[in-house]
Amino acid sequence: KQWYQRRVRAASMMPVEERPPIRSSVTLGPWEIITQQCHILRSTCKCTADNTAYSGRCVACIYSDTLTLPDLPEMTFDRNFLSLRHTPSGGSISLITLDALALVDPSRDAVKVSYAAEWQEKRRDSEHLNNTVKPFDWTFKTAYRGSVSGAHSCSETQEEPDREKLLRRDQILFSTELVLFEDELADNGCSKLVVKCRVMPSFVLILLRQYVRVDRVMYRVQETRLYAEKTWNHVLREVTVREAGYHQVQDLGHSLLFDEWAIGQYLPVTECQRERLDFRLDSDSG
Repeated sequence: KQWYQRRVRAASMMPVEERPPIRSSVTLGPWEIITQQCHILRSTCKCTADNTAYSGRCVACIYSDTLTLPDLPEMTFDRNFLSLRHTPSGGSISLITLDALALVDPSRDAVKVSYAAEWQEKRRDSEHLNNTVKPFDWTFKTAYRGSVSGAHSCSETQEEPDREKLLRRDQILFSTELVLFEDELADNGCSKLVVKCRVMPSFVLILLRQYVRVDRVMYRVQETRLYAEKTWNHVLREVTVREAGYHQVQDLGHSLLFDEWAIGQYLPVTECQRERLDFRLDSDSG
């Protein structure tokens, strides 16, 4: 155990440039899927060091200057991302930690508003939450559904992914899972934003999922699915939000209540939206 702890301490002291991100990419028709995974964001400023970025400022300062939140998730993976790039047009839809946190409400404690009575009863003795500098959504709930760039159009649609292809047991060309951020809410629950991706011979399927649990108060799952086929120049995006108060699911039992993936199917749907993102080719711009 002592040997392991020494290794962990040594790794944490290692300069950023000695621990480069792990980057992967795969191509499927007009689509290129790019992923990157790296260590968590360092909380201290490194602007005086040689390992600065973004025009001479360290990443910690970029986050501090960009976001208006009084705090960040305990584990913020600032360099983790996934990008689905449409090569012919240069457009893309990316899943980026900073953009996700930018949509967290900096001025309102959403849980306190929506579940005020339960909140005051269950959390009135929480030292951490009573000492919050200013009200903000400390569960880091975000409506983030991806960052789209390049010439494109977005419209509502009833088009859905091909279920036959989704269920077919074809060879998996590429798969990955990465965390954008995670926080245990001062031992009051969990907030976790993850990305999963699966590339098959005929399509790519990406899931952006935020799981929020405030113990004995509420549960919330937002899932954004991105689906594109090998012969397409467009992406289908489906956003589903499920949410319930603790009293609605308390009879499910301990194992389900703490299973972040299984609990979703027991939460009622509060929002569902389907969109089609068409990336414009050069010939379409005129």
